[in-house]
Amino acid sequence: MRQKKRIPWRSVLLVLPAAAVGAALGYWGMSWADKLGGGDPLKTAGLLLAGLALAALAYFLQVTVHEGGHLVCGLLTGYRPLSFRIGRVLLVKLDGRWRVRSLHIPGTGGQCLMSPPPQEHPPYRLYHLGGGLANLLLALPALPLCLGTQLLPLRVFWGALAVFGLWLAAANLIPMKSGGIGNDGYNAQNLGKDPLAQRCLSAQLWMNASLLEGYSLADMPEEWFTLPQGADLGNPMIAGTAMQAASRLIALGELEEADRAVRALLARNDLLGLYRLELAGEAIYCALVLGRRREAERLHTPEVRRYWRQTLKYYPSRVRQAYAWALLAEGDQGEAEKLRRLFEKVAARSPYTGELAGERRLLDRAEQAFRPAQTP
Repeated sequence: MRQKKRIPWRSVLLVLPAAAVGAALGYWGMSWADKLGGGDPLKTAGLLLAGLALAALAYFLQVTVHEGGHLVCGLLTGYRPLSFRIGRVLLVKLDGRWRVRSLHIPGTGGQCLMSPPPQEHPPYRLYHLGGGLANLLLALPALPLCLGTQLLPLRVFWGALAVFGLWLAAANLIPMKSGGIGNDGYNAQNLGKDPLAQRCLSAQLWMNASLLEGYSLADMPEEWFTLPQGADLGNPMIAGTAMQAASRLIALGELEEADRAVRALLARNDLLGLYRLELAGEAIYCALVLGRRREAERLHTPEVRRYWRQTLKYYPSRVRQAYAWALLAEGDQGEAEKLRRLFEKVAARSPYTGELAGERRLLDRAEQAFRPAQTP
């Protein structure tokens, strides 16, 4: 019997008011621009663009404040800052100094990554709630400022700041899941109920810190990647550790074992879409190097190709996967050579220096798999 899909009422109740407020603001903005424009289409269009620019500035400010809230609350609870990203601009600590890099994670507007204190049960609630609380703290004074000013540009800016702040606060503080992923409020409420998920989250943050410090996944403690028999891989945090365990096997060069682990994860129906795209790339690489071209072709879907295009300039591992595809699936040595040069450019910008030596070995392994196929 098929299970009935549950309607995510909290998400619906959050989206509907936001849509209503957005429609009201859009109508008000159009009326305001038309009135001030005096019927001149060019003037009206210019006023609308100015209003949209102010609204975009307000949204950017609230996203920045959100990630800043995570940062401040993390510092207050003993976390160590690792990176701070808004859009594609990444501020990351390398060799004791903050440096600017570029990184793109589809579907995210920003991210503040920190390393929890080295203890069995690190604090987590304030770190997770900090972003939404910061949005709320900025939105509450913005609302009276919007209502109290007579200057229309300031009214637009303060109003947008209040609306975006209240929406981001509600979207992050009201516990809910969207697409299988728990928001900050959900994690703050439920991590303590699942010690394994809490341990997995801490381990993944420690892994990230180690990669930034120049270590490879192969160098890290095995217990960070070990899951008990029957672990709930439907939980994204636990599944994330399972993914990292498979990536560690690839970094160790144990492709047959890694291939089995990746295929087992891809066979699940409850895997997050982003996880599935990441794993599909590794499955394609393993299948090609291990001589299963047809399987790689089946996995090389339009969604995977689009994801590769979106992330190719940011991840050495993605260039390595595309390199294996060009060489072992298409036999295009010219394209493979271009990707090899691109790899060096991406590697030079990558903050995760610990993975680069291993990625180069994996590139060489794909080339070695190609050479026998060229032997007459």
